[in-house]
Amino acid sequence: MTVTRRTAVGALGAWALTGCGGRTRSEGLVLWHAYRGGEQSALRSSVEAWQARSKVPVQLVSIPFDAFANKVSVAVPRGNGPDLLIFGHDRIGDWASRGLLARLGFWVTDAERFFPRTLDALVYRDSLYGLPLAFKTLALFYDKSLMDAAPPTTDALIAQCKAIRAADTTRWGVAWELDSLYFHAPWLHGFGGAVYANDRDTLAIDSAAAAASMAFVRRLLVTDRIMPEEASSALITRLFRTRKLACVVSGPWFRGELKGHMNWGVAPLPIVSATGKRARPFLGVEAVMVSARSTRKRQAFALAQALTNAESAKARMQSGGQLVANPSAYAGLTDPIAKAFRGQVDDTEPLSNRPHMRRVWTPMQRALSQAIVQGRDPKDALADARKAIEKADKLGPA
Repeated sequence: MTVTRRTAVGALGAWALTGCGGRTRSEGLVLWHAYRGGEQSALRSSVEAWQARSKVPVQLVSIPFDAFANKVSVAVPRGNGPDLLIFGHDRIGDWASRGLLARLGFWVTDAERFFPRTLDALVYRDSLYGLPLAFKTLALFYDKSLMDAAPPTTDALIAQCKAIRAADTTRWGVAWELDSLYFHAPWLHGFGGAVYANDRDTLAIDSAAAAASMAFVRRLLVTDRIMPEEASSALITRLFRTRKLACVVSGPWFRGELKGHMNWGVAPLPIVSATGKRARPFLGVEAVMVSARSTRKRQAFALAQALTNAESAKARMQSGGQLVANPSAYAGLTDPIAKAFRGQVDDTEPLSNRPHMRRVWTPMQRALSQAIVQGRDPKDALADARKAIEKADKLGPA
């Protein structure tokens, strides 16, 4: 759903330490995060600046990413958790339904400073549970020595990739991980499909549009033969770096794999020619959230506001390399990654934050592999995926 102003507004001595958690009630605010490197430095600088103004001490606690979600789930109900936490939005439904997160809509008066889609991702059951810091999604990386410009439509993509293959059969046209729902999502949405039919847990994965999206990718692989069949992330990187692959569908992290490759570009994903809709990848949002158990919610929200304002966003983009959620931070930027993903963010679908989503990934991975790689009828593969999810539903809550 889209977060309107009505929803967002009306729904409800400076030091920074890195520790392992826990504090007495007199120690000010505690913020948990999983940042490292430049992201951690940018966060620390923003927190220190806020402390200097507010005179409220903040303890920064670094939690390993792999342990973060479980630690929140265990510590917060016992009163041992933080006042604020920074994490991906996909756990919001789980934590909100257990009463671990504070509703923030009542406090928000300037929702327009964020990309609307990044706020959408933080809404669960019509309530806002965080403020967006940064986002990740997919775009199209292309080799400028093989393509003059990114193709605007899938028909143009196919035509250019066929020409590249015809000129040199050792080269491929385009690649992504074929059995991943995350990487298939642009085509699912571009053909008019969806994972869920509404804002509850009603599945839509076995729609005609979903089947058409699978048939489309199968065509690229088998009929047009412009995709390598066993495209692992390692193989995709190697092919692109050695100029044996013209295009890659990937996220901002792919830039780190391109050392030594100096002639690449990145652009928003193409329009799906069969539907006229733009390919819409999933959107993941990193957000700052306030614990429902915090005894300092007003101060905690004030810090969350400071961490997500335009000044802080620019600092995080420059020193932490983040794709921040504030449109104003992109003014005048020339960085190709930032420009391309800024162009893509409005054409995304927020990854569902409901707990039920965890039941979808494995059955859909199996269905994608069967329909695209093995050639099974997409309708049958999707029907089996739905049955597997519904069978899991009968076993209890996700």
